[in-house]
Amino acid sequence: MNKISKDDLINMLHTNASKESLRKSIRIESIRNFARTVSSDIISAQKYYVGNPDGKFITKKDFDEETVNAKKAYETINTLMGNDKAELMRFSEGKKQTPGLITPVGLQKIADMFVLLFAFANNGEEITYDTVRACRQTEISETKEGAYEFIDAFQSSTKATIEEIIALGYGNKNKLAICKFHFNKGAVVLDMERFGDDYLKPEEKEVLILTGNKYKAKCLGYSDSFFGKDGHPALMYDVEVFAPDKFYCKINESTEKLKQVVFDKNIITKVKNFYEALNTNIGGKYPEEPKEYRYWKNAFKQYVYSELNKIY
Repeated sequence: MNKISKDDLINMLHTNASKESLRKSIRIESIRNFARTVSSDIISAQKYYVGNPDGKFITKKDFDEETVNAKKAYETINTLMGNDKAELMRFSEGKKQTPGLITPVGLQKIADMFVLLFAFANNGEEITYDTVRACRQTEISETKEGAYEFIDAFQSSTKATIEEIIALGYGNKNKLAICKFHFNKGAVVLDMERFGDDYLKPEEKEVLILTGNKYKAKCLGYSDSFFGKDGHPALMYDVEVFAPDKFYCKINESTEKLKQVVFDKNIITKVKNFYEALNTNIGGKYPEEPKEYRYWKNAFKQYVYSELNKIY
């Protein structure tokens, strides 16, 4: 097995080498084994994502103190990778964004986070447990017969019971849906308990369902036991999760062309201002989106997939 340093891994992920070229130079399994056992960057990335930042992944060198210490940066990370309703849904629920992440350095760090956590995942090993998730009804719907849907942003689920996650406050959403996930062979998830003492929220028993997994959802109807923030009964789902079949998001441009859009400073400034307005306008009118926003967001998502393609 080839040896690879942490810095080599990060630098390699920032190159434009194709997946095949990468495989010729360093075996994928070498990267995954390295990532599972060595990288402190992975530990710090998961701490930042779950809201226990240690100041080592997002640092004071590049970011303001509020961004470095953000407890819910995952709201912004998942909004950027989420569907077209993600911004409005979080805004309507009063969820705060972390605009300080929307800088050239911050956007690259988010892409790095997806790659690092994917590298540390179970790599398709058989998963012997089910998990549950409380989400918005706009984030889940019954899958059409003969079709699949796909995980876009990270999806947080847990090995805890539905009663336990409601007690932890994760049912505090309008139009609540509760999903029970069953994992088929090859599904890629990250059981946060694998981090041991470096996972600082063990009571949440969190399992991240990673970008790219396919799923089929079946609606079971409304619950008579669980209710959302708006007082309406939760809509219940059974969800079968399957292995990724490459990445569903078609990458239409070269990495270099995507980077020209994603890291365009003028567009970034407008996007950051929009996310600041999402915070300051809470309780009022949804702010006007920059005209470039949807095009830019799609380019950002494609850029993340192009980075993931280098190791998957």
